[in-house]
Amino acid sequence: MSKEPKEYLRHIQDECLYLISVSENLLFDDFMEGETLKRAVIRSLEIIGEAAKKIPADVK
Repeated sequence: MSKEPKEYLRHIQDECLYLISVSENLLFDDFMEGETLKRAVIRSLEIIGEAAKKIPADVK
């Protein structure tokens, strides 16, 4: 069963808030050295992309 667009928007919002929280006061060099953090950020971006693809055109 397909989710409502609001649920996909919530996923996007949650991931954006996560990305903001982990990147506040983070230096670029520290980010580049942290393999776990890089993978987490990539995964968050994947989730955002997948959720965005599922939002109907009339909602976008």
